[in-house]
Amino acid sequence: MPHAGRRPGDDLVVQAHHKGFPAHAVGRPVAELRGDLRLAAGGFLTPVLLLDSAAMDHNVRALQGLCEESGLSLSPHVKTTMSPEIIGRQLDGGAWAVTVATVTQARALRAIGVRRILIANELVDPAAVSWLAEQLDDDDGFTGYCYADSEAGVRVLEEALAARGGRRRLPVIVELGTSGGRAGLRDAADAVRLAERIGRSRWLRLAGVGGYEGLIGGSLRPEDLDEVEAYLRVMRDVADKVFALDLHVGEGPEGEEFIVTAGGSAYFELVRDVFDARWRAGRPIRPVLRSGCYVAHDSVAMRDFRELMAHRCDPLELRPALELWARVLSRPEAGLAIVDFGKRDTGTDTGMPVPQHVLRCGDTVVGPAPDARVTALNDQHAYLEPADATTSPTLDLQVGDLVGFGISHACTTFDKWRLIPVVDADRTLIGAARTLF
Repeated sequence: MPHAGRRPGDDLVVQAHHKGFPAHAVGRPVAELRGDLRLAAGGFLTPVLLLDSAAMDHNVRALQGLCEESGLSLSPHVKTTMSPEIIGRQLDGGAWAVTVATVTQARALRAIGVRRILIANELVDPAAVSWLAEQLDDDDGFTGYCYADSEAGVRVLEEALAARGGRRRLPVIVELGTSGGRAGLRDAADAVRLAERIGRSRWLRLAGVGGYEGLIGGSLRPEDLDEVEAYLRVMRDVADKVFALDLHVGEGPEGEEFIVTAGGSAYFELVRDVFDARWRAGRPIRPVLRSGCYVAHDSVAMRDFRELMAHRCDPLELRPALELWARVLSRPEAGLAIVDFGKRDTGTDTGMPVPQHVLRCGDTVVGPAPDARVTALNDQHAYLEPADATTSPTLDLQVGDLVGFGISHACTTFDKWRLIPVVDADRTLIGAARTLF
């Protein structure tokens, strides 16, 4: 019987290809399964990725609160999850807009009714430009931004817009990059010149200045924070010069605003402190944070960045919301356990999953995992070995035991799942989140 009270995801129907759900769930809406699937009762097949509802809600409230207290607008980079249910929580929680990286992602979000989208990337495909212009022309309540970092890119935008004769100008943000980084102008003076070029275009509207600081440093040294802050200050100086050109006025509800946007997934507090209210000084400048991973956080990479920020301030506290549970398949050697997840189930680009919990075969109480580490992954298998084989050469695990892992980098884990069970503190199903990858 369905439980009382509708929740996002209740109408989603479990399909045979949805990983982690048992056979009796196939063909049934999530609402019928709420409360019935529980990890400790063998309710899920393994591997299964569980999303902790309370931890996710905490993260949404925490970053939204930081933004509201400091006058920042939040435009979460939803390519992390591409989940309508999670994005809905972020928008309901107060997010100003959403950020994506591609027109395909933007198109998926327009299909579910999102009204303000920041494409944090250059558009140089005429078909992509034409689609965005069509969205602007067809819906006066929609605003879609993109980046530009070259005269050649500006010409692509203008030629595509001129070819279709759109009635609204396309809002464009000038991207400032870093030496050795990815896209974005390397020279501040060049960024100002390109902004002036955009501001005088018939087809484009100068919407602001943006960039991405997340790839700066990366060694987790306190000196990295100095490099990130220096880059943000250059962006602020460029924004001052571009704002002074007085070329950002345009049609639409955002026409008078000037956006200054940074990534912020790792360095929320630095963005807050550099783009503070004293700098804005009453000007119609909207500082926008585009953080993505915060909604699920993680147990490795993003956690390490939070610890790094402790060298500067009392960092925002986030909670890991994803757990990957897998079953021990084989104990072929004393110091080796093979478990049933692999590269198809989790990202490893910023670190291997970390064993945190164990549910012994036949038991119903979750306990701490043995001191172990994942040393290698195949497509569907993980190799689990003692964390320190010299002091503890064996593993206290048996065939059939369930091991719960914290993941690293939510962005490359969400995309491996199409329907993710959302659970309560007892790891009992209370909802689900689909993904649109």
